[in-house]
Amino acid sequence: MSFDTPQVLFGFVLYIPLVILEVLHYQRHKPFLDTFIAATGFTGEPIPRQGLIREFQRRRMTASLLWGIFLACIIIALAGPRWGKQMVLEYRRGVDVVFALDLSRSMEVQDSPARPSRLDRACYIAQEAAEAAGEIRLGAAIGKGRGVLAVPLTYDTGALVSFLEGLSGLAITGWGTNLETLIDAATGAFQDGFPTSREIILFSDGEALSGTLSMAVDRALKSGIRVSAVGLGTEQGGPVPSRQALSEPGLSVLEEAAVVSYRHSDPLRNAAERTGGVYIDGNEADAAQLLLDHIRSQGHAAGMQSSHVEAQARWRIFVIAALIAWGLTKVLNTRGRNHG
Repeated sequence: MSFDTPQVLFGFVLYIPLVILEVLHYQRHKPFLDTFIAATGFTGEPIPRQGLIREFQRRRMTASLLWGIFLACIIIALAGPRWGKQMVLEYRRGVDVVFALDLSRSMEVQDSPARPSRLDRACYIAQEAAEAAGEIRLGAAIGKGRGVLAVPLTYDTGALVSFLEGLSGLAITGWGTNLETLIDAATGAFQDGFPTSREIILFSDGEALSGTLSMAVDRALKSGIRVSAVGLGTEQGGPVPSRQALSEPGLSVLEEAAVVSYRHSDPLRNAAERTGGVYIDGNEADAAQLLLDHIRSQGHAAGMQSSHVEAQARWRIFVIAALIAWGLTKVLNTRGRNHG
């Protein structure tokens, strides 16, 4: 047996003072009963003393027992008892997806002169998937030194696509990379009141200068959220543009760069595997289609019924037992008055 709110069972401590009060009450009224018995009789003959005392004691004990059962049943019912097993059907409707885009300086890297920047590639993949996703709620979070929810979950795909088209590394202030706060910001987009399939799609090269990605992923997992990842960049890497090159587009990014940034696939892949998501190589020509297929597969799964086994609620049994005990006390009191 288990209980929904076992703290209510502490109400049983009331039984100790109740028993003490019952004993004291009986002892206090016993002399009055003796006096009443000695002075009462039928047709001039005394009523048998011991028989009347036993009858009084029996009624008193029965009434006390019934009130004790009544109180015990009420306490147990309020605690929410459960036992046995039952199959419960679930129907999860809809899919919610939040794109989490890393806007750190390394995402401005062009891994080769012929390639777009990592951020441009991420926005392209996200736009392609969003435009063809269909009836799915989409949102977007962006992060640099901190994460921010930029587009709340919405069915207005056009608003999200417009946001992605104009997105750049200058959309948020700050420096460095903190994927932990980015995932936390994306997690905050989901509303607990809606039974949907929930997923975060992280677009990043995997570099993290602060925060702990695994901790944010664990928090998302506890909230029933999958994390998938699209890895941007290459293993060979590319030069990171300087802050001056980013703020002054006329400068050559490659000439001003002094640091080489590489794609770190392992943390992204691990995050996806731990939550049941997928890892997609953003360099693949069909990366957008692969992401779209994955999102659509979650939509089909969310529209299906599933079931799980849980202990069956039994509080009604104790409510019925409490009402029966209360009814018997009324019957006992009525018979006592009629007998008198």
